[in-house]
Amino acid sequence: MARSQEEIEAPEDDVMGPVSARYRKLASYSDQGTVEVRYQWPGNPLVTERHSFRTLFRAPRNFFFRFDADPAAGGDALVIWCDGGAFQSWWKATGVHTVHDGGKGAVAFLTAQSPTKDSANLIAPHLFPQAKLPGPTYGLIEPRENGDDELAGRRCRKIVADQRVTGVVTVEKRPTTVWIDQDSGLVRKVVVDAEVNSPAGMIDQRIFLIEPVVDPELSDDQFIFAPPGSAP
Repeated sequence: MARSQEEIEAPEDDVMGPVSARYRKLASYSDQGTVEVRYQWPGNPLVTERHSFRTLFRAPRNFFFRFDADPAAGGDALVIWCDGGAFQSWWKATGVHTVHDGGKGAVAFLTAQSPTKDSANLIAPHLFPQAKLPGPTYGLIEPRENGDDELAGRRCRKIVADQRVTGVVTVEKRPTTVWIDQDSGLVRKVVVDAEVNSPAGMIDQRIFLIEPVVDPELSDDQFIFAPPGSAP
């Protein structure tokens, strides 16, 4: 899933276009983040989980992503990585290590959607646009500016959308708000709310908080992962 020069320079028409373009021009990238999942069916207690994740990227295709679930929710983990060859993935819950060769790297991200609460597809769609991965900040339908806001002392602009494309023809009508750091041009926060027409009083929310780093120094060994139980 290497990026062509045309994809790096390709313009975009909507307000998320400059965001995607910013990611495509990065020589390297890293982040630390959390995703808080809040769910409450009317008349039932609120359930809250707080998971963590980390992303590393070095152009054109070195990549590492790790998701660690809230220990109270079972402590699962999922890793996706590429050290220059095929994309690979490992899921703690199943113990399965998969090599996604033959140009099938996108499968690693698609199968990680549910286990990682969509955090695997939070930034990757912007880094690998040719894969057209569905994600919380990608494929938004008619996104629009919604003013400025301050987040952890940093000035951000807000972008909102009422729905997004989640597949070739599938549309999910979940209001989404994205905070874009005005200095770096990168995503710092995303809130995905319950689907339109959900029952009154229902809470179904995902809150992503990200600390991005632009063009960090990354070494080759940071893109290597040895699944537990694998041969040394």
